[in-house]
This record gives sequence, C-alpha cells and structure tokens, in this order.
Amino acid sequence: MPIFDARDILSFPSGNNASDTVIGGINFNLTTLQHWNYTLYSNGTLSNNSNCFLTFDPYTPHLLPNGTFLNTTSCYTPLNGIGNRAKPGIALGVFFGLSLVFTMVNLRKHGKLFLPSEKRFVAIGRRWQWYWMIWVAACGMASGFTSVDVDRYYLPEWPLILNSIFWYLMIPSTLAIVWESVRHWGSWQERQLIDPDPFVLSQNDERGRREFYMPLVFYGFGFLHFFMSVPRNWTPISHQRSPDQALQVAAPQATDGRFKSGAVFLFLSWLTILFSLVHSMHHYTP
Repeated sequence: MPIFDARDILSFPSGNNASDTVIGGINFNLTTLQHWNYTLYSNGTLSNNSNCFLTFDPYTPHLLPNGTFLNTTSCYTPLNGIGNRAKPGIALGVFFGLSLVFTMVNLRKHGKLFLPSEKRFVAIGRRWQWYWMIWVAACGMASGFTSVDVDRYYLPEWPLILNSIFWYLMIPSTLAIVWESVRHWGSWQERQLIDPDPFVLSQNDERGRREFYMPLVFYGFGFLHFFMSVPRNWTPISHQRSPDQALQVAAPQATDGRFKSGAVFLFLSWLTILFSLVHSMHHYTP
C-alpha cells in the first residue's frame, strides 16, 4: 500500500486516447470521470465529494460507461494495521470496564439507606457521584475502543469523531464526580453536627442559601460547557487527510471560539468546587 504525506490533486494519467486514462493499471473512461466531477488525489483516492474510492492495487475499481463503479473499496475502510493509539486505547477501555464493576459494588454499598429517610439528607445525594462514575466509565470504554480504528482507517472518519465526542463527554462528567464527592463530604460533615442537635444549624441562614445555590451554579456552568463543546458539526474534525487540510480545516474547527468558551465555563465549574470545599471546611470542620 502506498504511503502519501500530501493530498495534492493529480492530473489524470494519459491513456490509449484522449478520452481514456489508466489508474492502477485499469483503463477508465476519462469523459465519464469528468462528467461526474471525479478528481484523482495523490493519496491514491478518487473522489467527487459524494463518493470516495481507493485506486491502488488490489482495490482498483472498474468503471462502467454509465458512471457506475464495480468492486469499489471506500476510502473510509479499516485497511491499516493496529497503530500507536490502539494499545493504550484498549488498555484504557479495559481499565474503565473493570472500574465499572467496582463502581457498581460501591454504589450498592454506599448508596444503600440504613436509616429512615430525611428531607434534609436524601439517599440519592450520596449516589450521584457513583452515577457519574458509571457514565464516565461507559464513555471511557467507548472512547478507548474506538481509538483502535482511528489509525486503521485509510482516511480519518467516524472513529476519530466518536473518539473526540466521548472524550469531550468525559471532561464535564469527570468534574461532576469531583463536585459530587466534595458536596457529599460537606454534607457528611454537616450531619456530624446535625445528628446530636438538629437545630444547631439553620437552613435559612446565609450558609444554607449558599448551599442551595452552589449546585445550581456548578451544573449551570457545566451544562454551558456541554452545549458549547458537544452539540456541533464534528465532521471537519476528521478532515486530516493531509497536513495542509489538517491545518486549514481541522485545526481552526478544533480551536474555535465555542471550544474556548466551553473551557472557560469548565474553569468556572472548577472554581465552584474549590469554593464549596472551602465553604464546608469553614463551617463544618474544627
């Protein structure tokens, strides 16, 4: 299989006559190719933006006079061997799969209700961190296993897109795990004071109002990060079929204003976690 570092447009090679061209040792009707706007690229592909076929042996297709191709192989086919991304991707996928088992065990252990339910301390409050861990593990498995095909595809396509999407889903979700862990720790510290004397801390003071609004602020910034980063056209991210294309199409898309704004909202979420931690230490620890 040929290796190309660029994706330049090539002129169709000369054939037996003016309306004939030879690609991969096979004769093609040049008039038909031009009628359907096909272009030959130096990476061994033939494309008209709707279809893309490999042209090198043993994947060279055959062209009928009506423009129909036979025995085609799509440019977006896993032809290459296992690449550098595969081993760490598989290892991380297995790791997240194993972590899922321990998360389920801990959810059952720490999420179980042993005392009567109280309005002030609900059981689901201590389960959220484990729910988020399950979601992150699922995204981590998907991202890890899809990385195998990132290198195997002859031209980058959906494996790279899926890998990127699941990665971006993991980022705010991982931060949510930290938030719920810190919030639960603060709630547990509060309960150490509440259990001996239920009236020692009021729910209507500044401390209580702060604890009411902090989750809203954190998840507000978290969802803003999600909506700025994930719901978007991810197709340009896969346009890395040559260094020039990656520089001109993929790089601007991957570093646009929406991604940068999402990073700012994520940083504000992180600051909210720090504020919550300092708040709990100030009010509930000696």
